[in-house]
Amino acid sequence: MPVKKEIIRIKQAKSSRSYNEKLKIRVVQEITSGLLSQRAAALKYVINRKTVDSWVTSLSHNNMRPMEIAKNAMMDTKEEPKVRVLSKQVMDLTKELEKAKLTIVGLQTIIEVSEQDLNIKIIKKPGAKQSKD
Repeated sequence: MPVKKEIIRIKQAKSSRSYNEKLKIRVVQEITSGLLSQRAAALKYVINRKTVDSWVTSLSHNNMRPMEIAKNAMMDTKEEPKVRVLSKQVMDLTKELEKAKLTIVGLQTIIEVSEQDLNIKIIKKPGAKQSKD
């Protein structure tokens, strides 16, 4: 006899889906702890997989705080010069990463708006065969 899996359904309007922070954090914690895969979490909570992926990307990085660690190392005069240099590099790379993430979000928004306005698909499916013109 097959075992029925427990599925938690969240009722929300299709037109505007907004999820509370507690749910987002719970889903990300279950994924990062290894209890669920992203696909399993999406099925369990009836959420789009891309949405779950974006939550994992944005919320799991909040746990790492490289800027705080780097600033503390920079302020500590007892630290070796090599550690202070590496801390400075961490700070610089973190700033560059944030800029790159912001650029990606901007470009994705441009693509989405262009697809909606022009009614064409700009992003192709992976593995799709290209037409020969």
